[in-house]
Amino acid sequence: MKRKKNFIEQTTKILTVGLHVDIIEEDGYFVAYCPALELSSYGKDEETAQKRFVEEVKIFFNETHRKGTLEKYLLKMGWTLRKKPIP
Repeated sequence: MKRKKNFIEQTTKILTVGLHVDIIEEDGYFVAYCPALELSSYGKDEETAQKRFVEEVKIFFNETHRKGTLEKYLLKMGWTLRKKPIP
């Protein structure tokens, strides 16, 4: 399985994040798991698991940004931060 690289970009007020998320069925539930952030959610079907995961990610980024810990957490998880060149 070929994985896309995780990325994060920020413009003035917009943060764009690309993440690899695995969805697996386990004991009658679907689990959405993102190893790059160690976040997961679940649901009775894939669609519910995906929707809940999107909400979890939004909460994660909003709260870590609000607390000022986003960069520290990402670095701890093995991410690298770099400035995107201005075209």
